[in-house]
Amino acid sequence: MITFEGIDGCGKSTIVAQIARQIELGEGPPFRGREFIFTAEPTDGEEGRLLRERLKGPRTAEGGGSGSVDAGGLEGLEELFLFLADHARHLRETVVPALARGAVVISDRYSDSRAAYQAAALGGVVPHPLEWVRQIHRPWSVPPDKTILFSIDPALAFERCRSRIEEGRSSPQPTGHDKFEEETFLREVAANFETMAKGEPERFVVIDAGRRRDEVLVDAMRALEAALSEKAYAPDR
Repeated sequence: MITFEGIDGCGKSTIVAQIARQIELGEGPPFRGREFIFTAEPTDGEEGRLLRERLKGPRTAEGGGSGSVDAGGLEGLEELFLFLADHARHLRETVVPALARGAVVISDRYSDSRAAYQAAALGGVVPHPLEWVRQIHRPWSVPPDKTILFSIDPALAFERCRSRIEEGRSSPQPTGHDKFEEETFLREVAANFETMAKGEPERFVVIDAGRRRDEVLVDAMRALEAALSEKAYAPDR
């Protein structure tokens, strides 16, 4: 189970698509003879489609203060539980069956994105939101074996998001961009990713995503090859 993570605008999804094309060529011992399943969260299931629509709109309010949960805080909780339902579907329909037959699952976003993003959304709503969201997953989710984290200056990521909208590669929203692409919010999310990476250095591989796309692709392929070459990646589930 290998996941790719990072804030919006880091270029992660583009690189994952390029990796998928390269793996189709079957070059190199780490890739030859393996089944690869490329997937993503939110999924294309019912919950995932609902989430994609919700994430396009503006927030109704900020998170609640100490000891209170206002409309904004309740909205954040509602989104979290939709994400959890989508994650459960993803595990049941895709991840668990693929791992059981020995496939390599590569997911563009997974549980770490939920922790990073929803913890930022739930600040002031629940105590220690990052750990709280992660703890919800621990009893039942499938943890990644390796996570490749794309690290980028949130200001640069935000500019990429704006350019993407202006060039027509994503639909303009009432706020001018997706609510999860607000620069201030991205900074909080990036800090959450950094906290998780520092806490689990054996799982996270951090890549500088602020460089040219070809340079990022080379590092991502090297990280993936190294992960697949480790003994821990022999199918044992």
